[in-house]
Amino acid sequence: MPSYQLRDTATRRLLAHGLADYAAAEAAMDRLDDELEHDLAANGEGAGRIRLRLDVERVTAGTPETVGHHVLLLGVDDAAARMPLL
Repeated sequence: MPSYQLRDTATRRLLAHGLADYAAAEAAMDRLDDELEHDLAANGEGAGRIRLRLDVERVTAGTPETVGHHVLLLGVDDAAARMPLL
């Protein structure tokens, strides 16, 4: 049975593994997003300073296969730092 994992696309660092299904991978991304937002706020960082692209990988018999991509934009709720819409 396959499992799922999250990997930072830029660094190739594995962020979560052994996830039961794609929905569990999405929930792990939500938790990661919340943790990073909290850390940014605790350090006084402004909005929109971090863009993180994650690969969702399905692992079957030890072989990972990318099955999705997600981009987390951290801090976009801060109206002062939003970019104007074109």
